[in-house]
Amino acid sequence: MGGPMSGTAGGSGGGTVAADPYAKGFAAQEAAPGGGFTGIDPDGPAFLASLGGLVGKSGAAVDVVLPGRPAEARQMCAALLRLLRADRIAELRLLRTTAAPAGGTARDLAPDPECTARLRVTDTPIPEVVIVNGRSALVRSGGPSGRRASLVHAPDVVGTLQALFSGVWRTAVPADGPRGDPAFELSEGAYRVLRQMCTGDTDTAAARELSISVRTYRRHAAEILRVLGVTSRFQAGVRAMELGLLSSCGPLR
Repeated sequence: MGGPMSGTAGGSGGGTVAADPYAKGFAAQEAAPGGGFTGIDPDGPAFLASLGGLVGKSGAAVDVVLPGRPAEARQMCAALLRLLRADRIAELRLLRTTAAPAGGTARDLAPDPECTARLRVTDTPIPEVVIVNGRSALVRSGGPSGRRASLVHAPDVVGTLQALFSGVWRTAVPADGPRGDPAFELSEGAYRVLRQMCTGDTDTAAARELSISVRTYRRHAAEILRVLGVTSRFQAGVRAMELGLLSSCGPLR
């Protein structure tokens, strides 16, 4: 998956992927006796088989950060949809990171309409993970020494992963529009600025609220105008509401 949990250098994702900063911590916890971690095969069919076993027979709520490698993302979506259509999954949420080493949009990597409709896109680094019912998780990481995967039952670790996923999900951009929809093109940073612009705050106050510089705030504002195809922030607010990117918007400054 994207961000810090991506695979080793090279591979089907293309390019060089940085070492996974989560991998060392997971490896140490997996090695600890009684740590609630079980090592599993990180590759292809074996990993997907572990997914099927974790989901169980019916009614699971499943949260997933899709792999950064395009082929693996498609395989994951296909496996999840089979479980969904067999009523083994009752609720499914998918996250896709824009930092993934892939050359396409979220829709390219999850072409099935049902899969795409359940997908949001984020530029926040987040581990590659599958969380089932908030109680168990599959975590896959990669680094210079190779990829590894763990089945996690430790309540505190699963709880942390669930809180991380839910926090990112709330700010991620829905990916259920047609190709070229601004929901695909706006970065998460720009999306946050778009919402902040609707408060009517000055650039300085809004940047402070988002904990970014005024320069960065204005760069995102310029990105918003470009993506929405408008020339003013007022027009951006109107257009964003028309597209469903915002439910309401005050006077933009």
